[in-house]
Amino acid sequence: MSGDILIVAEHLEGRLAPSTFEVVSLGRALAAASGGVVRVALFGQGVRALAEALAKLGVEVLLVEDVALAEYTGDGYVLAVRGLLESAKPRLLLAAHTAQGYDLAPGLAGALDLPLVTNAVGVRLDGSRLVVTRRLLNEKVQAEIEIASDRMIVGTVRPGSVKAASPAPGGIVVPTKVSIDASRVRMRFARIERPTVQDIDLAAADVIVSAGRGIQKKENLPLIEEFAKAVGGVVGASRPLTDMDWLPKTRQVGQSGKTVHPKLYVACGISGAMQHVAGMKDAGLIVAINTDPSAPIFEVAHVGFVADVLKLLPATLKELTG
Repeated sequence: MSGDILIVAEHLEGRLAPSTFEVVSLGRALAAASGGVVRVALFGQGVRALAEALAKLGVEVLLVEDVALAEYTGDGYVLAVRGLLESAKPRLLLAAHTAQGYDLAPGLAGALDLPLVTNAVGVRLDGSRLVVTRRLLNEKVQAEIEIASDRMIVGTVRPGSVKAASPAPGGIVVPTKVSIDASRVRMRFARIERPTVQDIDLAAADVIVSAGRGIQKKENLPLIEEFAKAVGGVVGASRPLTDMDWLPKTRQVGQSGKTVHPKLYVACGISGAMQHVAGMKDAGLIVAINTDPSAPIFEVAHVGFVADVLKLLPATLKELTG
């Protein structure tokens, strides 16, 4: 079997999902290491512009447009992938471990009786074997799983575990026809349900300033917000703050919240429990502020300040704005 990689792109309301750029980055690296070719399957209706945006990443984009694929359904996408596999024989099929990805991947693996591995934070090809890194037991254990198979392997990749792909030359859009029996698409898209209160998307932020118990009381949140604004960032939080409803759950960083990969992450009064660290440890630059010099957060921080965040931030703001 070749070392070719097939990626299923994800999009919604005319925008590509950020996680798709991350999976493309991983796919390019795997294909380069195995001497294979990376291809990205884009399904939809009237999505040529999205295909061209993907092609700018230096990959071959298989553009499959059909009215049955206008909105995501597990049945429709499984049928579309099966149609592609009639001619393409990739070594590995990848999708992001999102609500869409972990619906599609098991459905496809089950339909075709293929090996499946999900929520990977690392993937590499070692000869005929695929080696996948996963975190287990509430992130306490990192395990490598080896899969040796002569069949295609289906996998999902955790968002935030890989840096997004940058533009590269050589991309191309290939309009591709597959036969989709609309009667076999049992699900129908009805509408998108949105929360009544809109909030920021932490996963897309380049700078995150997160608050923990060290800020002492809710009335000190405006200080964190002011500092975040001064450095061009948004406010995140550790779980205790969202549990106390100081901030909405959408702001929680960690295993049970969002996994983020910003360029800068400032941890303000956060001790650094394993569950929180799991969601932010891959940030480009981690700055930690804590009064406890033995706080676990300092083990992952690139820069650490043993200080009271309620004193350090006002002094820093004075320098930034003065």
